[in-house]
Amino acid sequence: MSSEPEHVRLQRAFARHLRDPAVAPAPGQHEERRLAIYRHAVYANVAGLMQDNYPRLRAVMDDEAWAAMMRHYIVHHVAQASAFVDVPAEFLAYLEHGREADDDPPFLLELAHFDWLETLVGADTRELDLSGIDPAGDLLAGIPVANPTLRMVTYRFPVHAIGPDYRPDVPPAQSTHIAAFRDPDDLYGFLDVNEPTRRLLARIAGGTSCPGQHILEELARDLAYADVAGFVAAGSTILERMRARGAVLGVRREQAD
Repeated sequence: MSSEPEHVRLQRAFARHLRDPAVAPAPGQHEERRLAIYRHAVYANVAGLMQDNYPRLRAVMDDEAWAAMMRHYIVHHVAQASAFVDVPAEFLAYLEHGREADDDPPFLLELAHFDWLETLVGADTRELDLSGIDPAGDLLAGIPVANPTLRMVTYRFPVHAIGPDYRPDVPPAQSTHIAAFRDPDDLYGFLDVNEPTRRLLARIAGGTSCPGQHILEELARDLAYADVAGFVAAGSTILERMRARGAVLGVRREQAD
């Protein structure tokens, strides 16, 4: 005999019913109308939360496909999150490890990750501390400082362009590099960058102690650019663009003085 208290057993049975009413009957005698209210509340809360956190994914799925996915998630995924802010990551884990659907679009997981990236950056509690940083400093002469919330992700599909009117069946030849961050106005931002810019931002974000010009010259050599001066000039423009958007905050103040 189980040593589990009766009220706990009933709660577990009721939870199983709410998650999978087609398989798990409701325990005891309950009015169907009331049960239906609870079942709808569970589905609506989960589906609403995921729609808010995965708007791009929702936009490329019709109502029937979305509802089926939500039902499958509720029935089959055992969440481990203990904090509400971590619940959206549970859905991403489900897509990565618990979902096998042949009719899913090939970009589904990457598009979901791109949606989740916004949630992840938005939940980053680090403050943008500008002490010791000259926001207007010379990005070539000084040491560039990256936004601490900056995250770089490479996708096979152009996730930033996917929507109801663009649903690619195969990835293009070129990967898509996304730089995502929270800007000084506390707003989410992202940039679609090319490979040289991705490398540039990665070096700055890695905590470099080199001036911007040195970083660009080194990068030009790594990429086998013959016109190093031209590469540095183009890189300077890119750095200014990164600063204007908030991906780069400025330069270390001691280098600017």
